[in-house]
Amino acid sequence: MSIVDISFEVRCERLPNDYGYALYKALAGTLDWLEDEVSAGVHPLHGTAAADGELFLGRRARLMLRLPADRAGQSLALCGARLALGSGLEVGPGKVRELMPYATVHSHFVSTGAADETAFLDEAAAELRGAGLPERMISGKAHAISTPEGDLRGFSLLLHGLSPAQSLAVQARGLGQGRKIGCGIFVPHKSVVAVGAAE
Repeated sequence: MSIVDISFEVRCERLPNDYGYALYKALAGTLDWLEDEVSAGVHPLHGTAAADGELFLGRRARLMLRLPADRAGQSLALCGARLALGSGLEVGPGKVRELMPYATVHSHFVSTGAADETAFLDEAAAELRGAGLPERMISGKAHAISTPEGDLRGFSLLLHGLSPAQSLAVQARGLGQGRKIGCGIFVPHKSVVAVGAAE
């Protein structure tokens, strides 16, 4: 199955800092197939965190979905939507982007269900091994995200020394749980420097 990213322009003054589950539910309200699409993922949004617990998005912020290629056209139904999230998130034009095979990839937040870093690394290694992928990784900053079932906890994670085929495979399949709320989605990373630094 071919997997691609769809990048949408967005306009939004502010979001709650812990927005992952609310964003997924808002997207699923427009894309009625999203909840049942097991290969779907929603990239985390990037912005500036404020002291009051809100996230401010700049003009270059993008809403990114990782989807099977045959869902790309359907996802464009989001264009022009205004999602009831924060101050209101307006979705603009979308573009399809192919995945790029970098030897080093990084995920802002991977959750295996373990809050302990050693257990997390063991579980991540087992999942990679089961998928026939190398276990060369560096964990970083701890994260948590709220869901109706309770907090999901994990760490940022960098995978390195990947062949082009391995890189595309881990980007396509992800790692751990919570892909629809921004977890376990890997993107190219140009260096192994400072994966644990502030993000």
